[in-house]
Amino acid sequence: MHDQDYDIPISEAEVEIEIKGSRFIACLAHTDNEASAAEFLTEVQRRWPKASHYCSASVFSAPNNSQRLASSDDGEPSGTAGRPMLMALQSSGVGEVTAIVVRYFGGVKLGTGGLQRAYTEATVTALAELEKERRVFKQGFQLHFAYTDQGDVEPILFEAGVETASSEYGESVLLTVLLRPIEVETLQKKLQAATRGRVQLKPLN
Repeated sequence: MHDQDYDIPISEAEVEIEIKGSRFIACLAHTDNEASAAEFLTEVQRRWPKASHYCSASVFSAPNNSQRLASSDDGEPSGTAGRPMLMALQSSGVGEVTAIVVRYFGGVKLGTGGLQRAYTEATVTALAELEKERRVFKQGFQLHFAYTDQGDVEPILFEAGVETASSEYGESVLLTVLLRPIEVETLQKKLQAATRGRVQLKPLN
């Protein structure tokens, strides 16, 4: 299930750590698709030119959505950079984020375990500096009712603080509202009780 609230970045973060002479610069930014991640990579490459590696990891939606992930070792041994970075992102609970770790090789090889630790540490350190806000998951529902029920329906919606996405007033009233999953059952019961079952929430596909 991906219908959960999660944090997203509201600004970029950049930190640098040094391990055995190699510089690791971790850059984080909000990205919700492959195109925005590619743009961010281009910007980081411009900002930090001629690096040995530009390893990356992206979570394009909720951090628990395994279908919308990406990672790259960019020439480092397989599994030593992108994958550990991705695991750090998912463990943080932050979604819609791309991490790029720029490495300037310092002459000392770190080995498989050393690389994994270095890329993880750089990513986690940047995450600690990241400014975030909460992305609240809401699902769309439609309400269709006669004007004779308006006096019962609208006070219930107002009291619950329901967000209205659209409204149409013709021969009857058609509202599209956005609700958190935990709100649906209670609101449905109140509407049905107030209108004797005439008004129900219908989920949008």
